[in-house]
Amino acid sequence: MLLPAAFAPDRAPVALVACSDDGALIGAAAIGWAATRDPPAFPVAIHVLPNQRRHGVGRALLEAVVAAVRGEAPAVQPWSPLPEGSDAAAFGLACQFTVHHRILHFECDVQRLEAALAPMRERLDAAGWIPAGARVVPLHAAPAGELAHLVSREFHTDPAGLLARLRGGVGKPFEPERSLVLLRDDAVVAAQLISIGADGIPDVEANMVIPTLRRGWANLLLTHEMTRVGFAKGTRRFRFYCDDRVLDTVNLARRSGAERTRVDLMLLREVSGA
Repeated sequence: MLLPAAFAPDRAPVALVACSDDGALIGAAAIGWAATRDPPAFPVAIHVLPNQRRHGVGRALLEAVVAAVRGEAPAVQPWSPLPEGSDAAAFGLACQFTVHHRILHFECDVQRLEAALAPMRERLDAAGWIPAGARVVPLHAAPAGELAHLVSREFHTDPAGLLARLRGGVGKPFEPERSLVLLRDDAVVAAQLISIGADGIPDVEANMVIPTLRRGWANLLLTHEMTRVGFAKGTRRFRFYCDDRVLDTVNLARRSGAERTRVDLMLLREVSGA
């Protein structure tokens, strides 16, 4: 009940608990015993009952976690990115976590983005930089298994869970027409997976390009097609996010006048003796 996000039908993390002198549960920590993301680190979630906070319980749980994983993992990280300026982020920074990178969230006008992309797309076409075997297809026409494998590898997630979602079996559905996949000679090389938010605005949940094609034609081609398809289907605004180290997307957000709506922190704490 304290850490619902850490438990799932296919996942049961190692759990530590903190109790008061009379044996009452006052806090808990969960450790995902698998090194995920880049750099590899065990994900950790900590929750302390509100009336027990600021008494060292959370810090004690964290130190117990670090002791438990020493020799097993090079680092620990929060279970999910933490909003910049939040109490959770402040707690992590006070407990020897450092900012590894930031996740930048944007909301953008589709017409402005398409206008920024169109001349760059024209230059790509004129220079012949787009290979003859490259084509963009809607999600429903892409090989789901190959797509799930590549996206999961890039985002360090469970491929089986993503495959089930791609097939519409679990979770929030991806838009089958707005979500696009870039094939090169029928192999998946890039994808943008889009769902619709509660307010009706499309969210780009994943933007994946294989490493050998980054900083080039692939992301530009796919993003331009996404804006054209979205506008044709009535989309006027959409949301996306990126790692602040992905300069192509950061620069595109700047050129298109995208509004930054939120910043999340990816924190990391190295574990000595790992």
